[in-house]
Amino acid sequence: MLALHERDGRFLRVSEDASAVLGIDPAAVRGARLTDAIAADDHAAALSALDEAARTGFSRFEARAAGGRPLEVTLTRTDKGFRSVLRDVSDRASRDAALRAESLDAAWFAAKRTEHLVNVSHEIRTPLGAVIGFADALRQDSLGTAPEARVQDYARVIHDSGQHLLGLVTDLLDLSKAEANEVTLNREPTDLGALVTVCADIVRLQAESAGLYVRCDVPSGLPLLLLDPKIVRQIMLNLLSNALKFTAKGGVSVRVEPLGGEIRVVVEDTGVGMSPGDLKLVGRRFKQARAEGVRGARGTGIGLSLSQALARVHGGELELASTEGQGTTATVTLPFEAVAGANPLRA
Repeated sequence: MLALHERDGRFLRVSEDASAVLGIDPAAVRGARLTDAIAADDHAAALSALDEAARTGFSRFEARAAGGRPLEVTLTRTDKGFRSVLRDVSDRASRDAALRAESLDAAWFAAKRTEHLVNVSHEIRTPLGAVIGFADALRQDSLGTAPEARVQDYARVIHDSGQHLLGLVTDLLDLSKAEANEVTLNREPTDLGALVTVCADIVRLQAESAGLYVRCDVPSGLPLLLLDPKIVRQIMLNLLSNALKFTAKGGVSVRVEPLGGEIRVVVEDTGVGMSPGDLKLVGRRFKQARAEGVRGARGTGIGLSLSQALARVHGGELELASTEGQGTTATVTLPFEAVAGANPLRA
């Protein structure tokens, strides 16, 4: 909108764009003060800009129109008063708001990354301290005077700690590759029922030692599916281990459910569950809903993030449902792609 003003700021002439910029009929603007077109909170800025333009010949300020639109106002001194250009900068305001939101998101992400790195460093230092400590004990016993049973215990702790470190580093690398979409899918004919059963058997001993059950429900007649068995196995073991970690009584059930063009694998536990607020955080990178399991085991928050990323690499999705005190259900949905020539299983 273009306008000419008297020395006191009153509008003398106004372009027809006044209706678009200010939402006011041009005829109603003529004779009004500049401050009449500006929101009350910005009157001081408008008067200050008029004073500056009178002294220096030019001024610019931002304000809101009386109707609420964000404006940029430029004032230039003339022989008889001022010339003004009023621009609707709603798009710029939206961009600025988006940039501020991105800045806040970046700050949040940086804080959570720091928190995550603290957790990971703790997870690394604990087994690494055991490796160094027990290896040093063996080194100091250079004459071999320690009982054989003790030496074997030292070696076992070193081995277990090393395996834990290797698993942690592998998970970190896998998560980075999955999020960067650099994971290569190697689909092959896979018996999903047998794969799920094996994964359940792997964690069964750990569950039984904690007084928990592991139940597996797989439909008969499931055809061979084109899947990457390594990725699916990794997802299943992560979900099963996580379920056991947060379950004190009862146990974990896993079942396979074919549904038309998709197949679902559901892992359900009777554990501590999560509040709605915690549930929103799960799966975000660098975030854990709980720092420790029911038996004191610490984690890094990588497992569910990795499982979610790997499910998406496979063209699927991981969804969680939970009620605090009543357990959690993790559902992995994958495309149902049967091997050519196989009889599809009806849902």
